[in-house]
Amino acid sequence: MLVNVIFLILFAGAWSFLALLSWIALSLPRRARGALWAAPFAWLAGIGGGALVPLAGLDNQLGIGVSMISALVCSGLSCWLSFHFWDAFGLAGRFAGWSRRNR
Repeated sequence: MLVNVIFLILFAGAWSFLALLSWIALSLPRRARGALWAAPFAWLAGIGGGALVPLAGLDNQLGIGVSMISALVCSGLSCWLSFHFWDAFGLAGRFAGWSRRNR
């Protein structure tokens, strides 16, 4: 039982690292505009995309590689969509108002 928990933690760490890589790769060309907005979406999609592969039944050596690729692709897609929503709905202007103090 403890070995399963250790492996699950290691896989979640690997999926999180791959989600971080895709988030960084997509944030750098944008000069980090909307990067904090996209970070949790990329992380959740990376964990979810990686975890869906073993849950779908592919839990052998091939499944490990497919889950890593799935985590990278899902987090990249989620990050790209969140950047698209950031631009399409003008969220930069809405969130900028939160930092101003009303006196």
